[in-house]
Amino acid sequence: MKKVSLSLLSLVIFVMVSCSPEENPFETSVGIAIIEGKVQFDDDLTDGEDIMVAAEGAKIKISYSSHDLSFSQPNGVDVTKVIDVTVDDEGRFTVEVPAISNDVSYTVSGLDFLTEYTGYDEDFDEETKTGFYSANPQTISLTEGQTKYVIIDYTFTSEF
Repeated sequence: MKKVSLSLLSLVIFVMVSCSPEENPFETSVGIAIIEGKVQFDDDLTDGEDIMVAAEGAKIKISYSSHDLSFSQPNGVDVTKVIDVTVDDEGRFTVEVPAISNDVSYTVSGLDFLTEYTGYDEDFDEETKTGFYSANPQTISLTEGQTKYVIIDYTFTSEF
């Protein structure tokens, strides 16, 4: 029985080693792609214009499915992977994501953003206030070696 088990194990290892990544459902050769972005919001709600400024310090979440990184029909449990990014002082971010030669879908989401803005008080005088801003998620597709640029515009949600 022990000989049969060892022979079977050797056969499985041989099959896994001799397959290319496209043929082997247990192993995927993964490269990288790059997502770059600009994140901005309107910090003056009194002027009637959307003049966007950098959303310094905003948090971005990039999520993707582990199944998307498989060349063949995935086996097992699908896991959602998440990469967290903080926007720099110019409102920009760059992140490397795992990618293959097939399209992989990534969802880029801006987490709610609490910041100061210019608004009106109860006497319609301008004053600095604190409020929440939110952004709609964007879904993009990338393959290995590609770079995509996204613009995330936050919109005012509510006063804090």
